[in-house]
Amino acid sequence: MTAEHSPAYRLNDLMTGYWKTQAISVAANLGIPDQLAQEPLGSAALAERLGVDHDSLHRLLLFLVTLGVLAGNDEVGYTATEVGELLRSDNPGTMAHYATIYGAEFYQAWGHLEQAVRTGRSGFSAAFGEELFPYLRTHPETSLRYERAMIAGANFFSEVDSVHAFPETGLVVDIAGGHGLLLRQILGKRPALRGMLFDRPQVIAEAKEQGFLADLTDRCALVAGDIFETAPGGGDLYLMSRLLHCFDDEGCLALLRNCRDAFPTHAKLLIVERLLPEDGGPSLTPGYNMHMLAVMGQGRERTRSEFANLLSQTGFRLETTHALPLDAHVLVATRS
Repeated sequence: MTAEHSPAYRLNDLMTGYWKTQAISVAANLGIPDQLAQEPLGSAALAERLGVDHDSLHRLLLFLVTLGVLAGNDEVGYTATEVGELLRSDNPGTMAHYATIYGAEFYQAWGHLEQAVRTGRSGFSAAFGEELFPYLRTHPETSLRYERAMIAGANFFSEVDSVHAFPETGLVVDIAGGHGLLLRQILGKRPALRGMLFDRPQVIAEAKEQGFLADLTDRCALVAGDIFETAPGGGDLYLMSRLLHCFDDEGCLALLRNCRDAFPTHAKLLIVERLLPEDGGPSLTPGYNMHMLAVMGQGRERTRSEFANLLSQTGFRLETTHALPLDAHVLVATRS
Protein backbone atom coordinates (compact mmCIF):
# COMPACT_ATOMS: atom_id res chain seq x y z
CA MET A 1 0.00 0.00 0.00
CA THR A 2 1.44 3.36 -1.02
CA ALA A 3 1.35 6.31 1.36
CA GLU A 4 -1.19 8.04 -0.92
CA HIS A 5 -3.60 5.14 -0.43
CA SER A 6 -3.11 4.62 3.29
CA PRO A 7 -6.05 5.15 5.65
CA ALA A 8 -4.18 8.01 7.34
CA TYR A 9 -3.58 9.76 4.02
CA ARG A 10 -7.22 9.31 3.05
CA LEU A 11 -8.47 10.61 6.39
CA ASN A 12 -6.14 13.60 6.16
CA ASP A 13 -7.50 14.39 2.70
CA LEU A 14 -11.06 14.15 3.99
CA MET A 15 -10.39 16.30 7.04
CA THR A 16 -8.86 19.14 5.02
CA GLY A 17 -11.68 19.44 2.51
CA TYR A 18 -12.64 22.83 3.92
CA TRP A 19 -9.28 24.19 2.76
CA LYS A 20 -10.44 23.68 -0.82
CA THR A 21 -13.81 25.32 -0.22
CA GLN A 22 -12.24 28.44 1.22
CA ALA A 23 -9.46 28.68 -1.37
CA ILE A 24 -11.93 28.47 -4.27
CA SER A 25 -14.30 30.92 -2.61
CA VAL A 26 -11.49 33.44 -2.05
CA ALA A 27 -10.37 33.04 -5.68
CA ALA A 28 -13.90 33.92 -6.80
CA ASN A 29 -14.23 36.83 -4.37
CA LEU A 30 -10.91 38.35 -5.43
CA GLY A 31 -11.75 37.92 -9.10
CA ILE A 32 -8.58 35.96 -9.85
CA PRO A 33 -9.99 34.11 -12.89
CA ASP A 34 -11.32 37.43 -14.26
CA GLN A 35 -7.83 38.94 -14.10
CA LEU A 36 -6.18 35.90 -15.66
CA ALA A 37 -8.66 35.93 -18.55
CA GLN A 38 -6.89 39.00 -19.92
CA GLU A 39 -3.37 37.51 -19.90
CA PRO A 40 -1.20 35.07 -17.90
CA LEU A 41 0.21 36.79 -14.84
CA GLY A 42 2.83 35.98 -12.23
CA SER A 43 2.00 36.30 -8.56
CA ALA A 44 3.68 39.70 -8.13
CA ALA A 45 1.84 41.32 -11.04
CA LEU A 46 -1.45 39.77 -9.99
CA ALA A 47 -0.99 40.88 -6.37
CA GLU A 48 -0.41 44.44 -7.55
CA ARG A 49 -3.56 44.42 -9.66
CA LEU A 50 -5.65 42.98 -6.84
CA GLY A 51 -4.07 45.11 -4.12
CA VAL A 52 -3.29 42.13 -1.88
CA ASP A 53 -0.23 40.76 -0.09
CA HIS A 54 2.16 39.16 -2.57
CA ASP A 55 3.44 36.26 -0.45
CA SER A 56 -0.06 35.29 0.71
CA LEU A 57 -1.44 35.40 -2.82
CA HIS A 58 1.49 33.31 -4.07
CA ARG A 59 0.62 30.61 -1.55
CA LEU A 60 -3.02 30.67 -2.69
CA LEU A 61 -2.03 30.38 -6.36
CA LEU A 62 0.19 27.37 -5.65
CA PHE A 63 -2.71 25.65 -3.86
CA LEU A 64 -5.17 26.46 -6.63
CA VAL A 65 -2.80 24.84 -9.12
CA THR A 66 -2.79 21.62 -7.07
CA LEU A 67 -6.62 21.72 -7.06
CA GLY A 68 -6.76 22.02 -10.84
CA VAL A 69 -8.38 25.46 -10.71
CA LEU A 70 -5.31 27.22 -12.14
CA ALA A 71 -2.34 26.13 -14.24
CA GLY A 72 1.15 27.62 -14.59
CA ASN A 73 3.73 29.18 -12.33
CA ASP A 74 5.55 32.45 -11.74
CA GLU A 75 7.86 31.89 -14.69
CA VAL A 76 5.21 31.46 -17.40
CA GLY A 77 2.33 33.11 -15.54
CA TYR A 78 -0.88 31.62 -14.18
CA THR A 79 -4.01 30.87 -16.22
CA ALA A 80 -7.41 29.48 -15.37
CA THR A 81 -8.19 25.86 -16.25
CA GLU A 82 -11.63 24.75 -17.51
CA VAL A 83 -12.61 24.43 -13.85
CA GLY A 84 -11.28 27.89 -13.03
CA GLU A 85 -13.09 29.40 -16.02
CA LEU A 86 -16.36 28.57 -14.24
CA LEU A 87 -15.40 31.18 -11.61
CA ARG A 88 -15.22 34.02 -14.13
CA SER A 89 -17.96 36.58 -13.57
CA ASP A 90 -18.50 37.03 -17.32
CA ASN A 91 -18.90 33.31 -18.03
CA PRO A 92 -22.56 32.60 -19.02
CA GLY A 93 -22.35 29.47 -16.88
CA THR A 94 -20.53 31.16 -14.01
CA MET A 95 -20.42 29.40 -10.67
CA ALA A 96 -18.74 32.32 -8.91
CA HIS A 97 -21.82 33.08 -6.79
CA TYR A 98 -22.06 29.39 -5.92
CA ALA A 99 -18.47 29.45 -4.68
CA THR A 100 -19.08 32.66 -2.74
CA ILE A 101 -22.08 31.50 -0.70
CA TYR A 102 -20.56 28.07 -0.06
CA GLY A 103 -17.51 29.83 1.36
CA ALA A 104 -19.56 32.29 3.45
CA GLU A 105 -23.05 31.65 4.89
CA PHE A 106 -23.17 27.94 4.05
CA TYR A 107 -19.65 27.48 5.39
CA GLN A 108 -20.64 29.04 8.69
CA ALA A 109 -23.75 26.86 8.85
CA TRP A 110 -21.65 23.72 8.45
CA GLY A 111 -19.46 24.94 11.31
CA HIS A 112 -22.44 24.21 13.59
CA LEU A 113 -23.15 20.74 12.20
CA GLU A 114 -22.72 18.97 15.55
CA GLN A 115 -25.41 21.17 17.10
CA ALA A 116 -27.65 20.45 14.12
CA VAL A 117 -27.16 16.70 14.56
CA ARG A 118 -27.83 16.93 18.29
CA THR A 119 -30.93 19.13 18.06
CA GLY A 120 -32.39 18.70 14.57
CA ARG A 121 -32.23 22.46 14.11
CA SER A 122 -30.16 23.89 11.32
CA GLY A 123 -26.56 24.94 11.70
CA PHE A 124 -27.61 28.10 9.88
CA SER A 125 -29.91 29.15 12.70
CA ALA A 126 -27.11 28.53 15.20
CA ALA A 127 -24.78 30.74 13.18
CA PHE A 128 -27.20 33.54 12.27
CA GLY A 129 -29.95 33.42 14.88
CA GLU A 130 -32.78 32.45 12.51
CA GLU A 131 -33.54 30.01 9.72
CA LEU A 132 -32.42 30.65 6.16
CA PHE A 133 -35.63 31.91 4.53
CA PRO A 134 -36.54 34.42 7.28
CA TYR A 135 -32.91 35.58 7.19
CA LEU A 136 -33.07 36.11 3.43
CA ARG A 137 -36.15 38.32 3.78
CA THR A 138 -34.19 40.85 5.84
CA HIS A 139 -30.81 40.49 4.10
CA PRO A 140 -31.35 41.35 0.43
CA GLU A 141 -27.67 41.04 -0.54
CA THR A 142 -27.54 37.48 0.76
CA SER A 143 -30.90 36.75 -0.85
CA LEU A 144 -29.58 37.85 -4.24
CA ARG A 145 -26.40 35.82 -3.74
CA TYR A 146 -28.49 32.78 -2.76
CA GLU A 147 -30.68 32.99 -5.88
CA ARG A 148 -27.63 33.46 -8.10
CA ALA A 149 -26.02 30.45 -6.42
CA MET A 150 -29.14 28.39 -7.13
CA ILE A 151 -28.83 29.36 -10.80
CA ALA A 152 -25.16 28.37 -10.80
CA GLY A 153 -26.00 25.02 -9.21
CA ALA A 154 -28.72 24.29 -11.77
CA ASN A 155 -26.60 23.31 -14.75
CA PHE A 156 -28.89 20.32 -15.25
CA PHE A 157 -31.83 22.62 -16.12
CA SER A 158 -31.02 22.43 -19.83
CA GLU A 159 -31.75 18.70 -19.72
CA VAL A 160 -35.23 18.97 -18.18
CA ASP A 161 -37.16 19.48 -21.40
CA SER A 162 -35.16 16.76 -23.12
CA VAL A 163 -36.55 14.10 -20.76
CA HIS A 164 -40.15 15.38 -20.63
CA ALA A 165 -42.34 16.55 -23.49
CA PHE A 166 -43.63 20.03 -22.65
CA PRO A 167 -46.80 21.35 -24.30
CA GLU A 168 -46.50 23.87 -27.13
CA THR A 169 -49.43 25.93 -25.80
CA GLY A 170 -51.11 26.58 -22.48
CA LEU A 171 -49.74 27.90 -19.16
CA VAL A 172 -46.68 26.68 -17.24
CA VAL A 173 -46.60 27.79 -13.59
CA ASP A 174 -43.19 27.72 -11.92
CA ILE A 175 -43.72 27.53 -8.15
CA ALA A 176 -40.85 29.14 -6.21
CA GLY A 177 -38.90 29.36 -9.44
CA GLY A 178 -36.36 31.91 -8.26
CA HIS A 179 -35.25 34.26 -11.03
CA GLY A 180 -36.92 32.17 -13.73
CA LEU A 181 -33.99 30.39 -15.39
CA LEU A 182 -35.79 27.06 -15.87
CA LEU A 183 -38.98 28.78 -17.01
CA ARG A 184 -37.03 30.82 -19.52
CA GLN A 185 -35.45 27.73 -21.03
CA ILE A 186 -38.86 26.13 -21.46
CA LEU A 187 -40.63 29.18 -22.88
CA GLY A 188 -37.71 30.14 -25.12
CA LYS A 189 -38.21 27.02 -27.23
CA ARG A 190 -42.02 27.30 -27.44
CA PRO A 191 -43.22 30.69 -28.71
CA ALA A 192 -46.91 29.95 -28.13
CA LEU A 193 -46.49 28.73 -24.54
CA ARG A 194 -47.28 31.10 -21.67
CA GLY A 195 -45.64 31.15 -18.25
CA MET A 196 -46.03 32.35 -14.70
CA LEU A 197 -43.22 32.75 -12.19
CA PHE A 198 -44.58 32.54 -8.64
CA ASP A 199 -42.31 33.27 -5.68
CA ARG A 200 -41.83 35.40 -2.56
CA PRO A 201 -42.17 39.17 -3.13
CA GLN A 202 -38.47 39.81 -2.56
CA VAL A 203 -37.49 37.11 -5.08
CA ILE A 204 -39.94 38.42 -7.67
CA ALA A 205 -38.47 41.91 -7.27
CA GLU A 206 -35.00 40.43 -7.80
CA ALA A 207 -36.23 38.49 -10.84
CA LYS A 208 -37.52 41.68 -12.42
CA GLU A 209 -34.23 43.43 -11.71
CA GLN A 210 -32.14 40.56 -13.10
CA GLY A 211 -34.25 40.45 -16.24
CA PHE A 212 -33.98 36.78 -17.21
CA LEU A 213 -37.58 36.98 -18.44
CA ALA A 214 -37.52 40.59 -19.67
CA ASP A 215 -38.02 39.70 -23.32
CA LEU A 216 -40.93 37.38 -22.47
CA THR A 217 -43.11 39.84 -20.56
CA ASP A 218 -45.86 39.60 -23.19
CA ARG A 219 -46.46 35.95 -22.26
CA CYS A 220 -44.88 35.47 -18.85
CA ALA A 221 -46.31 36.94 -15.64
CA LEU A 222 -44.20 37.46 -12.51
CA VAL A 223 -46.48 37.00 -9.49
CA ALA A 224 -45.58 37.48 -5.83
CA GLY A 225 -47.16 35.29 -3.18
CA ASP A 226 -46.75 32.63 -0.50
CA ILE A 227 -47.16 29.01 -1.57
CA PHE A 228 -48.12 28.08 2.00
CA GLU A 229 -51.13 30.38 1.72
CA THR A 230 -52.28 29.72 -1.84
CA ALA A 231 -51.16 28.54 -5.26
CA PRO A 232 -52.01 30.05 -8.65
CA GLY A 233 -54.83 28.34 -10.49
CA GLY A 234 -55.38 27.69 -14.17
CA GLY A 235 -52.05 26.14 -15.05
CA ASP A 236 -51.65 23.30 -17.50
CA LEU A 237 -48.28 22.27 -16.07
CA TYR A 238 -46.78 23.12 -12.68
CA LEU A 239 -43.07 23.09 -11.85
CA MET A 240 -41.46 22.62 -8.44
CA SER A 241 -37.69 22.62 -8.81
CA ARG A 242 -35.59 21.95 -5.69
CA LEU A 243 -38.42 23.18 -3.49
CA LEU A 244 -39.71 20.20 -1.53
CA HIS A 245 -36.25 19.32 -0.20
CA CYS A 246 -36.31 22.61 1.74
CA PHE A 247 -39.05 21.35 4.10
CA ASP A 248 -39.96 18.50 6.42
CA ASP A 249 -42.84 16.15 5.55
CA GLU A 250 -45.42 18.37 7.26
CA GLY A 251 -44.31 21.38 5.24
CA CYS A 252 -44.30 19.40 2.00
CA LEU A 253 -47.81 18.10 2.65
CA ALA A 254 -49.12 21.63 3.28
CA LEU A 255 -47.43 22.94 0.17
CA LEU A 256 -48.66 20.08 -2.03
CA ARG A 257 -52.23 20.38 -0.69
CA ASN A 258 -52.30 24.06 -1.66
CA CYS A 259 -51.07 23.13 -5.10
CA ARG A 260 -53.63 20.33 -5.36
CA ASP A 261 -56.46 22.74 -4.46
CA ALA A 262 -55.51 24.97 -7.40
CA PHE A 263 -54.79 22.11 -9.76
CA PRO A 264 -56.98 21.65 -12.87
CA THR A 265 -57.99 18.07 -13.60
CA HIS A 266 -55.86 17.78 -16.72
CA ALA A 267 -52.70 19.42 -15.37
CA LYS A 268 -49.39 17.77 -14.56
CA LEU A 269 -46.91 18.46 -11.79
CA LEU A 270 -43.17 18.22 -12.49
CA ILE A 271 -40.91 17.98 -9.46
CA VAL A 272 -37.13 18.38 -9.93
CA GLU A 273 -35.17 16.98 -7.00
CA ARG A 274 -32.21 14.76 -6.21
CA LEU A 275 -33.21 11.26 -5.12
CA LEU A 276 -31.59 9.30 -2.34
CA PRO A 277 -30.69 5.86 -3.69
CA GLU A 278 -32.95 3.19 -2.21
CA ASP A 279 -30.21 0.56 -2.57
CA GLY A 280 -27.52 2.61 -0.84
CA GLY A 281 -25.47 2.86 -4.04
CA PRO A 282 -22.96 5.62 -4.82
CA SER A 283 -24.57 9.04 -5.13
CA LEU A 284 -24.03 12.74 -4.54
CA THR A 285 -27.36 12.95 -2.74
CA PRO A 286 -26.38 11.79 0.79
CA GLY A 287 -23.96 14.72 0.93
CA TYR A 288 -26.69 17.13 -0.13
CA ASN A 289 -28.94 15.51 2.46
CA MET A 290 -26.44 16.58 5.12
CA HIS A 291 -26.23 20.01 3.51
CA MET A 292 -29.99 20.42 3.94
CA LEU A 293 -29.58 19.58 7.65
CA ALA A 294 -26.79 22.13 8.04
CA VAL A 295 -28.53 24.91 6.11
CA MET A 296 -32.26 24.17 6.38
CA GLY A 297 -32.64 22.04 9.49
CA GLN A 298 -35.88 20.30 8.60
CA GLY A 299 -35.04 20.18 4.90
CA ARG A 300 -34.00 16.82 3.47
CA GLU A 301 -33.46 14.79 0.33
CA ARG A 302 -35.82 11.84 -0.23
CA THR A 303 -36.12 8.53 -2.02
CA ARG A 304 -38.52 7.99 -4.91
CA SER A 305 -40.78 6.01 -2.57
CA GLU A 306 -40.88 8.84 -0.04
CA PHE A 307 -41.89 11.33 -2.74
CA ALA A 308 -44.56 8.91 -3.99
CA ASN A 309 -45.96 8.68 -0.46
CA LEU A 310 -46.11 12.48 -0.03
CA LEU A 311 -47.87 12.81 -3.38
CA SER A 312 -50.40 10.07 -2.63
CA GLN A 313 -51.33 11.73 0.68
CA THR A 314 -52.15 14.99 -1.13
CA GLY A 315 -54.24 13.73 -4.04
CA PHE A 316 -51.46 13.15 -6.57
CA ARG A 317 -50.12 10.03 -8.24
CA LEU A 318 -46.46 9.67 -9.22
CA GLU A 319 -46.49 8.50 -12.82
CA THR A 320 -42.85 8.33 -13.86
CA THR A 321 -39.33 9.47 -13.07
CA HIS A 322 -36.62 10.68 -15.46
CA ALA A 323 -32.93 10.91 -14.57
CA LEU A 324 -30.95 14.14 -15.02
CA PRO A 325 -27.23 14.89 -14.52
CA LEU A 326 -25.76 15.18 -11.00
CA ASP A 327 -28.26 12.68 -9.55
CA ALA A 328 -31.22 15.01 -10.14
CA HIS A 329 -34.52 13.63 -11.42
CA VAL A 330 -37.79 14.84 -12.89
CA LEU A 331 -40.78 13.30 -11.12
CA VAL A 332 -44.01 13.54 -13.12
CA ALA A 333 -47.28 13.47 -11.16
CA THR A 334 -50.99 13.85 -11.98
CA ARG A 335 -54.14 14.10 -9.93
CA SER A 336 -55.18 10.75 -8.51
